[in-house]
Amino acid sequence: MKSTEEMIKNDGRRTNQEVFMDSFFSLLDVENTELVSCRIEHFYKNKFSLLGEGFNENKDAIKIIKKLKKAGYKLAITTNPLFPKTAILERIKWVGLKAKDFELITSYENMHYAKPNLKYYQEVMNKMKVKADQCIMVGNDLQEDMIVGQLGVKTFLIDDYLIDRKDGSSIKVDWRGSLKEFRDIIERIE
Repeated sequence: MKSTEEMIKNDGRRTNQEVFMDSFFSLLDVENTELVSCRIEHFYKNKFSLLGEGFNENKDAIKIIKKLKKAGYKLAITTNPLFPKTAILERIKWVGLKAKDFELITSYENMHYAKPNLKYYQEVMNKMKVKADQCIMVGNDLQEDMIVGQLGVKTFLIDDYLIDRKDGSSIKVDWRGSLKEFRDIIERIE
């Protein structure tokens, strides 16, 4: 957890993966860090998928992505980049989505900041070559996803899987509703 906290505090000079590994190995008394790194990689490639047992395809999410792709929108998976890409790709599969549908998938290898740091969102926009007024953030975490509104990005808070730490912050949300309600809005796109 300490190494994860270090990624969240990352100042942007190194990738989240570099920050994690440096912190993680500084806390362990091991001589062969390469062996431990291989074991971590083995876990994500061979065992992590077992955590997805019991997940079902999310038909609303699949329809939303298909519709937005067909309409020509650039899409990104902006999950908090605290895990390797292998893990993120696996999680995408659990709900029936395909990595090829996304222009960017954030992971600890390719990002230098983490949520709720606004620099994380700016890094995403820079990588996608878009401005805030060209974006909409659809997410379920009030504090970590909707904070991007402070940069001028429009936001849609999904209530179905709401994460609200009730930290007393007053985060502005442009729209709020269920994933099905968001899908119904997307269905009206020509």
